[in-house]
Amino acid sequence: MISKIQELTEKIYQEGVDKAQNQANILLKEAEEKAAGLINDAQQKADNIILEAERKSKEIFHGLKEELQSISKQVIAITKQKITDSIVIDASQTISKRLLDDKDFFKSLILELVRKWDMGNGSIDDLSLVLSEEQLEKLDGIFKSGALQILQNKKQILFDPSIKNGFQIISNSEGFKVSFSDEDLENFFKKFMKPRIQEYLFTSPENE
Repeated sequence: MISKIQELTEKIYQEGVDKAQNQANILLKEAEEKAAGLINDAQQKADNIILEAERKSKEIFHGLKEELQSISKQVIAITKQKITDSIVIDASQTISKRLLDDKDFFKSLILELVRKWDMGNGSIDDLSLVLSEEQLEKLDGIFKSGALQILQNKKQILFDPSIKNGFQIISNSEGFKVSFSDEDLENFFKKFMKPRIQEYLFTSPENE
């Protein structure tokens, strides 16, 4: 009797152990499946994050590349402009200074302008010549010319200390003036030389 009870007890115990083991196996399998699903989801999310990061990094790279190219072009253009301006300024200042320091050129320029005025623009009585007193040294003998002798006699040669180098011709009746200062000549030569110097410096031989 005791052996049967013991046998029954062991059977019930074993059945309980087997059921528990089966339940445990089921739970373990479910847990493994859930874990695998979580891992797959996490891997998919990670892959998506990596792809998005790569896409954004490419966009940023291309954007920076285009911006750098644009900045580079601007820097090159500004540099070319500064080089051109520097050369033009130096050249125009040198040319204008040499011309106005050349006594023969200075005198011949005044004489020619006065003669042209007298011939084509009306009476010389309408004309005044304005310059600085320091310029008189460059005009030695120029007043022996007929046209300038008339201006001198009529006191139509005026002096202006603000004119450091050069002269002005003024229409007394109409009030306009033609100025030939060093600054005027510089501006003239700048306008004349700038496109030619820029073309000379920065045009490739194969483009000619």
